[in-house]
Amino acid sequence: MNNIYKINSEKFKSIYFSINFTMPVNKKEMSENALLSAVLAKSNNKFKTQREIQMYLYSLYGANFDIGIEKFGDLYNIEFRCECINKKYLPDNTDVVDDVLGFLYDAIYNPNVTCEKFDKQLVDREKEFILNKIKEVKDDKLRFGVRKMEELMCKGEPFSTYVYGDEEDINKISEEDLYKRYCDVICNSCITFIISGNLSGYENIEERVENIFKGKLKSQLDYKDLVYNQKVNHKNEEIIQSQETTQSVLSYGLRIKDITSNDFYKLSVYNALLGGTPSSKLFQNFREKESLAYTVRSRYYRFKDIIIIYAGIQKENFEKAKIVLEKEINKIKDGDISDEEFYASKKSIISDLKEWNDSKIALAKMFISNLFANKENSLTLDEMIEKMNKVTKQDVIDMANKISIEKIFFLGGEVNE
Repeated sequence: MNNIYKINSEKFKSIYFSINFTMPVNKKEMSENALLSAVLAKSNNKFKTQREIQMYLYSLYGANFDIGIEKFGDLYNIEFRCECINKKYLPDNTDVVDDVLGFLYDAIYNPNVTCEKFDKQLVDREKEFILNKIKEVKDDKLRFGVRKMEELMCKGEPFSTYVYGDEEDINKISEEDLYKRYCDVICNSCITFIISGNLSGYENIEERVENIFKGKLKSQLDYKDLVYNQKVNHKNEEIIQSQETTQSVLSYGLRIKDITSNDFYKLSVYNALLGGTPSSKLFQNFREKESLAYTVRSRYYRFKDIIIIYAGIQKENFEKAKIVLEKEINKIKDGDISDEEFYASKKSIISDLKEWNDSKIALAKMFISNLFANKENSLTLDEMIEKMNKVTKQDVIDMANKISIEKIFFLGGEVNE
């Protein structure tokens, strides 16, 4: 099967299976996907309850299972993931891989469905779970500030909807609707199967996957044909939202223009230098020197060509905070970057990349992210580090001059004395 990818490392004792269903979605489908993932994680036709699932996995020497959801820009990804111990670390060389693959098959292709609809009690319970996830963002003002800026920067684009969907849409989903969505996801997604971890003794793992899934994992979409960034024209604007709250939040939305996939490494260093690390300009000057924030950070969105800055500030510092923040943005454009700042930023990123090598899950996530971003076989960790090391100070300055402030959002609240 040409959509199975292996990442072998004998530093681990276990094997991580990651089956990804990736698809373009609209706002309504995003809500359905979130609810569907929650329902499929708790029940299937063979193991009806979460307890039955847990007991079976426990019998496989503590294997674990979960379903993750995330967005690659305007694409939605549902990841069925399971981990088990390599047989050479189990008593009598016991091999549980086929059992784990069989469980994954049931989790994906054998849902707990009757008369083409999911169980109402289960769906209602998982709706509450999803609605609580949405509420958590509204209650956390910093997260709310980031979400609001994502909506503003990507208005009219699928990415503007929260990964867990929309409250109103969630409440409207019926058990029949959810089954229809399930059929659509299974039949019309790009499927990527990643196996990471210790594959020693499993040289024929692809054949074992094929024997259990029997052609079911054949992808209907090619990842090279999927568009993860549906660009819409946007206008510059400043929005102030009044709300009684104990903290105020300032968010900036930066738009990056005329870039290629190879600029990812330059932009990663730019973001680290601006506000992505404790050694960044915003952390050192905006937070430490000027004492304008208890929290300040920037985040680079690889699949949307945007950067969002968010800071928790005091309401009366709004105007000063804008001046200082924009000053730090302009410093990088003007080349006001010390060698110490520059190399500290690169060192921080490379250190984070090396930490990924210690996690089977991180390696799998890195692989599929690169696959969709580069539209080619994913780079290895060493290749990524090499590209990051080649980034120069001038590269960062050039990137900075392709970036402009597009949106400012301020959530004003009362100040704690």
